Amino acid sequence: MYVEPEVFYRFDPEVAPVPVVVDVSRSGRCYPIDFRSPVPFTALHDNVSMYVDEIWKDSPKYGATMVQALFPNTYIDANRHELDLTPDMIDGEWPVPLEPASARTGLGLLKSKSRYGEPLQERKLTVAEIQHRLDRYFRPYHRELASQMDRMLTAYGFYYNLSCHCMSAVGAPTHADYGKERLDFCLGNLSGASSSADFIEFVAEVIRQQGFSCSVNTPYTGGELNRRYGKPDGRQESIMVEINKRKFMDVASFRKNEGFDAIQGVARAVLAAVTQRARERSKG
Repeated sequence: MYVEPEVFYRFDPEVAPVPVVVDVSRSGRCYPIDFRSPVPFTALHDNVSMYVDEIWKDSPKYGATMVQALFPNTYIDANRHELDLTPDMIDGEWPVPLEPASARTGLGLLKSKSRYGEPLQERKLTVAEIQHRLDRYFRPYHRELASQMDRMLTAYGFYYNLSCHCMSAVGAPTHADYGKERLDFCLGNLSGASSSADFIEFVAEVIRQQGFSCSVNTPYTGGELNRRYGKPDGRQESIMVEINKRKFMDVASFRKNEGFDAIQGVARAVLAAVTQRARERSKG
């Protein structure tokens, strides 16, 4: 294991390596000393992808590389574009034009709202404070991911990336599917922009064969991680994997429930199938 303190863990393959990267960007629980928010810690913690790092922890046993962010996504979100900000969050003027997207609903690079609409910031952040978060946390995490994927692309000519998260069982007020029940899993490839249709359907079928329901590109299609590292050309395959929280944890107490082992079993099935696909493909 390699550690960049406060930024990421990298877990290297324990068996013959294959060009598969599992990234867990939103399970970080190392709150930086300058983190401030007016909401209760339980509301902050509800925005963490709890246990996702543990669900996918066996990635190295299958030959995959796993990179896990240690900082919380409520401090800075590695799954957002670094210009996904709105001017009203900044004390000062950003040096280049902003490109707000998710930030318009409060869920951009810096969260202005929790998923249930509570204000997360106690004040505007200065340009210097935001640049510090980018330079100390966001960019090093992405440099590591890019380094791993570039190395695999050079060595093998392709890679598979699973960007792993968890989602609420019912759409939250800040989301497009507010009030709607969600399936057990959701896969996304930016509606075809970050992976081939063949690869995402391959993973969806593995999940369904384990007895779980799975949607594709609804209610989520993916995020910045998929945009950066995926293409529909079959060489840079990047998909988002969202798991319904209710299937593995009590959302009130944050404790695992009786479904956790089964969900971890699905993750292992996906890892086994994707790494085997990578091994066969790398042999030509």
